[in-house]
Amino acid sequence: MLIIFCGIPSVGKTLIARRLAVELDKKNNSTFVIGSDDIRRLIPAHEERFDPERESFIRETTLHIINYLLAKSKNVISDDTNYYNAMRRDLIEIAKKNKVEYAIVYVHAPLDFALKWNKERGEPIPPEVILRINDRFDVPGKKYRWDQPIASIDTSQEPLEDAVKTILQKIEGLKSQKRVKVKPSDYESGKSEEIDRLTRRIIGEIMVERGDKSLARRLSSMRKSFVKEAVERNLSPAQAECAFLKRIKKECG
Repeated sequence: MLIIFCGIPSVGKTLIARRLAVELDKKNNSTFVIGSDDIRRLIPAHEERFDPERESFIRETTLHIINYLLAKSKNVISDDTNYYNAMRRDLIEIAKKNKVEYAIVYVHAPLDFALKWNKERGEPIPPEVILRINDRFDVPGKKYRWDQPIASIDTSQEPLEDAVKTILQKIEGLKSQKRVKVKPSDYESGKSEEIDRLTRRIIGEIMVERGDKSLARRLSSMRKSFVKEAVERNLSPAQAECAFLKRIKKECG
């Protein structure tokens, strides 16, 4: 199966994911923990200089590895923030493609708890990154039925071993539950909304950086036609994000 972790940085997702993988392995279920940080570590230059244009490739590579492992009948835990509905949707589509069960686990804690833990670890993640992701985080299950988590873990309240035990019990419970069926029209409508929102976000970030009003008008006009094209081409939100960034770079520099 595919277990999709989500939550802001520095709330303990990796600790829980790795411990959960060990417990699943004890049940003779070979389990891999995969996250975009694993791919970033393969790029030595990343430690020297963060390159935003590299992120789409890192995300795409992470998804390819997850797809490969599921195709080989392995359990996979996606150890990422997965903070947008679109990110979780992409993972669910991979699970469905491989005809395997999926489960979303929401790992959370108060923002000050995450910032404090990050500081105690020597701030491996810039605090502004944690703040930005917290502001943009789509709480799972708040908008879509297919996005409902099987477990919501508050790491400021629940010890590691208890959290792992809770998730294992919920996974076992999936066998006796019926997955909520989502109408294709609802699913596609949600995808369109997410592509619309992520393209707006990208433009917003560019405008904060450049502050060019004439550029804003050009990008806004281009964005509307792109969203329509992306839906017609049946692009996933992740594919749409990558394609939109490339188009901006080509047309606007």
